[in-house]
Formats: sequence, C-alpha cells, structure tokens
Amino acid sequence: MTPPIKKTKPTPEAEGLKCPTCDEAAAPPAVAGGKSPRPFCSARCAEVDLGRWFRGQYAIPAVDAADDTIVDAMIAETEAAQGRREE
Repeated sequence: MTPPIKKTKPTPEAEGLKCPTCDEAAAPPAVAGGKSPRPFCSARCAEVDLGRWFRGQYAIPAVDAADDTIVDAMIAETEAAQGRREE
C-alpha cells in the first residue's frame, strides 16, 4: 500500500517553478537528507510523468539512417553554397 499523497505549500523561492504535469506550483526543495518530488508538485505527478516515459510519449523522432536522400540534399546544399562563395 502506498502512503497518502501530501502536498506542501511552496516556499517563496519555488513560486516561479511550475509542475510539468499539472502546472501547479512545484514542491519546495528538500531539507538536508530528505527527498522532494521537485520539479513536480507531488509524488503522484512524478509517477504520472514516469509512466509517460515508459509508454514512449516523450520519444524523440528519429530519421532512418538508410535514407540517403537527406544526406544527398545536404551535400548538394553545401556544394551550392561553396560555389556561390567562389564566384
């Protein structure tokens, strides 16, 4: 069983920082030796974010390495730029 979720009032230095999951004020920094869900407002929002990572919702789109048309276009662009400079 998980412990109850507690939300604490943010400190003045944390006022500008927003939770990336729900846009509420972020949790205050941890005291020495403690834990804080910062930059999230609560442990629940941190777990929601982690779930999004696991499902691949934050994946960076990749370009197929076998697609040489992109490389060919960059080479042509570079050669054209160099040709203009030599004139």
